[in-house]
Amino acid sequence: MDATSLQQLAGWGYGGLVQRELTRDRLLAGEPPLAPEQKDLAVPLLFQRYKLKTQLEVQRWMVSYGLTEADLDLLAERQLRWQLLCERRFRAQISTLFLKRKSQLDQVVYSLIWVEDEALAQEMFLQLSERESSFEQLWCTLPEKAGQLPTGKCGPTPMGELPEALAELLRVSQPGHVWPPRPAEGGWVLIRLDEFQPAVFSQGHRRDLALELGDQWLQEELSRTPTS
Repeated sequence: MDATSLQQLAGWGYGGLVQRELTRDRLLAGEPPLAPEQKDLAVPLLFQRYKLKTQLEVQRWMVSYGLTEADLDLLAERQLRWQLLCERRFRAQISTLFLKRKSQLDQVVYSLIWVEDEALAQEMFLQLSERESSFEQLWCTLPEKAGQLPTGKCGPTPMGELPEALAELLRVSQPGHVWPPRPAEGGWVLIRLDEFQPAVFSQGHRRDLALELGDQWLQEELSRTPTS
């Protein structure tokens, strides 16, 4: 790509993205091509990564990026080559990073009721404690959009995506335990842990952490690249 083209893309706000992808191509230059069986997996893996589940979603996504079928194959194969490079380069660091992040990757399923009135929250807590009502029955008594917090069963949700106070409360909970009403968002909230799902070092986690480390590698390489 010549200097004029780069300058024009920079004027459109794409200069940084182009430099990033050129740097990625440079890092991939010495990597072997994909084996035939890997090529067969490239497009399905790309759809999985972008959470494209139906043909309609795929078509809309391709149209939004102006991709042809040939473009799709090239993009998928390039992304898979990058993933494999990152997994190989950072093999030792990935497991260490997973253990460091595990507490954030653990998932929970929990039930939550938010109401504005403290007395109502206390009454609901007593009904739950004495098993006079279930969370599901109490949900049905609340008007729609009763509060600012979601009401109902939530999850599975990674701990790292929860507000810190809620995550800490669920972390010390036993499944089925209902906590007394707590002030939250201008009202009162009842919380019950339904299920705790410890994170397992899956291929998905391996891929995501490898790509995260790969992004850091790209940034380091870009910082060493003189700008024209």
